[in-house]
Amino acid sequence: MFDWTKLQRLFTLIFCLALIACSQNQNIPPQNKTGKQDNIIDGVIWEAGNWEPHLLPKEKGRSWGNHRAVVKTESNHQAVGVRIPWRRSDDNPQDKAVFVVDAQSDQALHNVIVKSINNEFGEIIFEPNNKSNIYHIYYFPFESTGGWYPKINYLSSDQTADDNWLNTIGEISDNLFNSLPQGKVTHIQSVDNFHSFFPMEVIATVSETEQLFNNANSSYILFSEDRTHSIRMPNFIPKRWADRRLINSFEGSAKRGEYYTFQIGVLAKEQALNDLNVLYTDFTSLSGASINASEFICFNLGGVDLKGQSFKKPISIDKGFVQPLWFGVQIPNNESGRFSGEITITPRNAPAQKVLVNITIEDEIASNSGDDYPENMTRMRWLNSTIGTDPNFIIPPFTPVEYSGNLLSVLGRKVRLGHMGLPDQIDSYFNPEMTGLDNKPNHILSQPIAFNVTVGGHLESWASTAFKPITESKSRMSWGVKNESKKFKLLISGAMEYEGMLDYQIRLVAKNDVFIENIEVPIYMLSDAATYILGLGHKGQKRPDKVNWKWDVKNHQEGVWLGGINKGIQYVLRDENYIRPLNTNFYQNQPLVLPKSWENDGNGGISIETNKDHVLVRNYSGSRSMLAGDTLHFNIKFLITPFKLLNTKDHFQTRFVHKYVPVDTVIAWGGTVVNIHHANEINPYINYPFFNLGKQTNYIQEAHQKNVKVKLYNTIRELTYKTHEIFAMRSLGFEIFNDGEGGGHSWLQEHLRDHYHSAWHAWSVDDAAILNKGTSRWTNYYVEGLNWLAKNQEIDGLYLDDIAFSRETVKRIVSILYKHRPEVVIDLHSANQFNPRDGFINSTMLYMEHFPFISRLWFGEYFEYEKDKDYWFTEVSGLPFGLMGEMLQGGGHPYRGMLYGMTTRMYGKYDVRPIWKLMDNFDIENSEMKGYWLDNSPVKTNHENIIATSYLKSDRMLIALASWSEQDEKVNLDMDWKQIGFKSNRLFSPKVDTLQAYQEFNLEGPITIPKNMGLFLILEKK
Repeated sequence: MFDWTKLQRLFTLIFCLALIACSQNQNIPPQNKTGKQDNIIDGVIWEAGNWEPHLLPKEKGRSWGNHRAVVKTESNHQAVGVRIPWRRSDDNPQDKAVFVVDAQSDQALHNVIVKSINNEFGEIIFEPNNKSNIYHIYYFPFESTGGWYPKINYLSSDQTADDNWLNTIGEISDNLFNSLPQGKVTHIQSVDNFHSFFPMEVIATVSETEQLFNNANSSYILFSEDRTHSIRMPNFIPKRWADRRLINSFEGSAKRGEYYTFQIGVLAKEQALNDLNVLYTDFTSLSGASINASEFICFNLGGVDLKGQSFKKPISIDKGFVQPLWFGVQIPNNESGRFSGEITITPRNAPAQKVLVNITIEDEIASNSGDDYPENMTRMRWLNSTIGTDPNFIIPPFTPVEYSGNLLSVLGRKVRLGHMGLPDQIDSYFNPEMTGLDNKPNHILSQPIAFNVTVGGHLESWASTAFKPITESKSRMSWGVKNESKKFKLLISGAMEYEGMLDYQIRLVAKNDVFIENIEVPIYMLSDAATYILGLGHKGQKRPDKVNWKWDVKNHQEGVWLGGINKGIQYVLRDENYIRPLNTNFYQNQPLVLPKSWENDGNGGISIETNKDHVLVRNYSGSRSMLAGDTLHFNIKFLITPFKLLNTKDHFQTRFVHKYVPVDTVIAWGGTVVNIHHANEINPYINYPFFNLGKQTNYIQEAHQKNVKVKLYNTIRELTYKTHEIFAMRSLGFEIFNDGEGGGHSWLQEHLRDHYHSAWHAWSVDDAAILNKGTSRWTNYYVEGLNWLAKNQEIDGLYLDDIAFSRETVKRIVSILYKHRPEVVIDLHSANQFNPRDGFINSTMLYMEHFPFISRLWFGEYFEYEKDKDYWFTEVSGLPFGLMGEMLQGGGHPYRGMLYGMTTRMYGKYDVRPIWKLMDNFDIENSEMKGYWLDNSPVKTNHENIIATSYLKSDRMLIALASWSEQDEKVNLDMDWKQIGFKSNRLFSPKVDTLQAYQEFNLEGPITIPKNMGLFLILEKK
């Protein structure tokens, strides 16, 4: 049967399109098209002046600013008036100074009067020079403190005019101003195009806005915009909108296969608007092809969070404000032509309005959905990506979680579950060298972990249901146990993941009103599994006999790591309200949300007690009352360390050059991996490595041809102001960017204005950043961006400058990198976070959950390399966790570093090549590392502050000696010849440029070790 409904719809569509075509030149505003925007407003040309900035980047001092009016005077008079139609959107413009500068001499005039300043215009009177008729009037002058985190303040007006000249001019009035010869404003200029206000920040005047409002017969107005003109101002409308006729329609063009985005700005004209809703029709063409309504999305109204869960966001708009709505649609690959449909916007408290949207699809096909050109905003869809979340993807060297009986197994570790669902025992199989696995388990616990509730002086007795872990995927097993006593229900949900994370969600439910004397989780550890401590306000060290710790929001502390050489556990205590705090200089801006269950109004804490054969760690919450039905969440996340085996061969073969230098220079220096930091030619802007892609491609291709790996600096914490999507992200409220006091770079203050948090400034490329959230949809964008870089640019890994996102995000990162690259190198850098700004958190404690997924550590600025060997072992080396690292602060300590297999890297002024040469001459990658911490270490000294680590081969041994003594020491070497495996009659110190000279030694005699330095020795069989 013929479908008359379809025919009727087609006729209706043809009729509507014909009407639109006939009236297009009159009714469709030209600003909706992607053509060139007329840059003349009020008879003034808006353009980039491209002058040299008055204040060099990073410098402290004053600048005339980024914006000026060019004024021409026809004749030389004692005074000239000029009215500048600058149409600016800043708050309190009357408080900012104005400088009038002679364009010929580039000297500021002194005889200047500011008659009036407002957002629409400024009226200035000045005395011109006799030989000049062109003047630059700067109206955003500022003063900067300079530095990486500058404070920039705008200058206020100072009276510089001469009294005699002022007396000559007379009293300032409208009549006086109008009677003066008038200068002509010919241009309004910005220092460059990036700083320009044109066109989206050139405001409509009050009268223009009122006229627009008078012509609108609804309580709100809709303005459509193409993707090329991001809506920027929340409390002004741009002049280009005031020039439009109020017709709710949009014209755009896209390529086949492109992801196309556009905007509709909603202006709440007469009242606040509540709970906007958006509906779409199918979009159809004259040929009968269609784009289904379900293909459209409004990013502001919701999407997919970083956990892969769909969510919705309510959108309300205050009266007088503009809310940009960003829309996206996937354009089909196989259709071209003009597609039309409607978008209906309905506030809960106002009538619906419709926008007719016409998208012309060109014949040209876009590659990668257009993502190769980020300025086209196609990557907006990345915000809702779930890439990298395949639960069955496991990165090497890890293996799937296995279960047998009540025993869970992952690489090198096993957990035996008790009847409550908590660990009865945790075992490590890593050998002391951390290079292999033993057959015999190495216990961590001396007693099972319990959940104790004390009421009336007695512990609650729990009856538990039977349970069996469920394989959710190769990477994760989970289980649930219902425990019950007379007074409580205790619901324990547990999960174990493939790298050794135990995640417990514990709910305690009161059956009746009850007073509780204490709730605690005691952890009994064998003493050798708790040799060292990190956390609870302790720097890395040997565990003290007693620790008493209490919760404090000023401190980013929520748990502890206790461990030995090859076994240990970290845990953190949380509840259902956990939000990841900020870190790296910004913790106090968003600190820890203290868990109400554990903290309990100051009653909770952690204590550590040392007993004869075990260590008792009590995690207690103290006394409290619960009403019937009340629920408390006692969540615990354990990490079982170490995570993986050391690969010393790979470690010593991998040589980092942390400089953007020619590939041949990397090779000449001996590097195998080059880290491309930000603020250089091929990665100029922080955490947005999508500029200068052609040069970036050429560099990476050359490096790969010459067997050099290339990694990029790219992380989440702060984001460059050059980000193409920055205003689109701002339209999402505080979802992506942190709220803050503003400030920082002049561009930030002039264009973002407020409600952001200024961050790092890289002045070598004049880059400025603002804080963004690692818990937002930007994470999805970030992971997709890495996927694009691995696929298209063939990056070999990442340089992570601290980590401001979750463990789940790191898992996604490594999964997509391994998808495209045969080998992946990720190094983690951190400055020492044990300081008041960062809440006295150990960097190792903070980032331990990420250690399974990274390749090596680079810790870092402000680490205390003068501290003892236990600090080095726990805080810096990475060894107890299956990682190795490098040094940074002050170039490191070459001798102490080599105790742990650490050198510095080619970075800044530091030259590691003499150490690399020593290692190569010895062939260190084919040796066996024997650390001083091993019971069977083949070399020891007779001095407690002179420590030895050896690198053993069949006929040679490199000995690294390091001193913590404040004076030169003569020491004897204690050789375990059985461990060494060969007899030697030659011991010498090889020449190492800038460190030590060649010298022969007698095995039986003392060796002098310089104070706080060390010595490299080679023992060999002749």
